Amino acid sequence: MAALLALGALALATGFLSAGTRAVVNHAMNRAIQTQEKTELGEFYVVRQAVSNNGPGWSDTILDVRDEVGGVRVGEIRIAPLNRNCAHIVTVKAVEIVLPNTTAAKVARQFRLCSYPEDDFAGVIQVAKRSDIEPDSLESAANQTIVAKCGTKEVLYELPDQDLLKFEALKRADARIAALWNLKDDVEDRAFGKDFAFAKATTEQNKQRQELGAKFVPEILAGKFDSGFADSACAFAECRDHNAKSALQGYQGPIDDKDPAFAELLNFASLHLAKSDLPFYPQEAQRALAQGEVRLRIFFDPSTGVVNSVEPLSGDDKLQDASVKAAQSWRFETGAALKSPSEVTLRFGFHCPAK
Repeated sequence: MAALLALGALALATGFLSAGTRAVVNHAMNRAIQTQEKTELGEFYVVRQAVSNNGPGWSDTILDVRDEVGGVRVGEIRIAPLNRNCAHIVTVKAVEIVLPNTTAAKVARQFRLCSYPEDDFAGVIQVAKRSDIEPDSLESAANQTIVAKCGTKEVLYELPDQDLLKFEALKRADARIAALWNLKDDVEDRAFGKDFAFAKATTEQNKQRQELGAKFVPEILAGKFDSGFADSACAFAECRDHNAKSALQGYQGPIDDKDPAFAELLNFASLHLAKSDLPFYPQEAQRALAQGEVRLRIFFDPSTGVVNSVEPLSGDDKLQDASVKAAQSWRFETGAALKSPSEVTLRFGFHCPAK
């Protein structure tokens, strides 16, 4: 196989593999010479497990490509917490489309998923791993597992996060191997469009996607995609690498998935405000689980109602800045029996749906 030959040649020439691992590449090279793609690809799926300091904290995505009469069904399923502060409330959303007059092999295009002997592929990935980075040290990471049906055999390709590999060396060795990291995005773009994202959806689309997602849940729980998930059975998917049942532990069916974060003005009725836009709940504050009350002292012109200055009195610093910025745009009613300055209390928190 040319890809493994090229990687072996690059590894030996540049010295990025140690003497103890040269046997791995030599074995892969010998196998490559004798290997050809003789097996037709039947169906395949890709499981992507991601963690991040942004958004819900973790998400699992399954891209499923199956042949059916008259074409190929492409489905994508996303499992994720509603919000990192509602971590035990999980949503499942899905989209699907039927591509007519094609096959799974044609959908895979240049990604020749039945070309790479598993042992050789795993050996090459092992050789390309960086020794100076631990997986748990990455604040944001995504690993993928491609599971392909090659004849009667199920073939797995485990793709670590690119930052854990000498990826440029891998890419120079053979772009076809490095391209496997793009398989999911490539198929997704062609099936659902380059602008597709689960985060870009109307309320009605979210509802429809949750209803479709619910139909996939029994299949996931029955083990259809288990080969693509890690084995760890940690509660509520609290470890980075977890199995499908852990991911679904907090799932109770379709829910109202509007943002649970809120900010409210507690003493609104007594303030005589003509304009009072509530502050935006900062993402940084949400990630830090900052919530609670913020008290402000507001100085304003009673004759015009215009706010002159705002002084924070108490509350989390991450919430104070947003509160002060919002209050600076407020306007008080004129002629009201209210003297400057006035003290106000804002409260930040999360309305997590009841399970």
